Amino acid sequence: MPLTSITRRASALALPCPWYPADLLLQLQSTLAALAELDVRHQIHQKQLHGWAGPKAIKMRYAAQLSERYQRERTPYVQRPTELQHLMDQMTFRY
Repeated sequence: MPLTSITRRASALALPCPWYPADLLLQLQSTLAALAELDVRHQIHQKQLHGWAGPKAIKMRYAAQLSERYQRERTPYVQRPTELQHLMDQMTFRY
């Protein structure tokens, strides 16, 4: 039996409707993109520092500062998915 538009329409109606905010996917994508950008930038800075021929004590201090800055900048983005999950959980209990 050939597929008809009625069959296709019925299967499309069977798909569940999303119950999360419309911009949730955008928020997750932007969070992951920001994390990826921070990771790449951190790797580049580490490579530059590793290739620098300066004194070892200064390199160690810069490496520590680089690591601290990386963690400080990364923390809000790592916490964001948990915040979004909490928001989705609150919305689920409303229905």
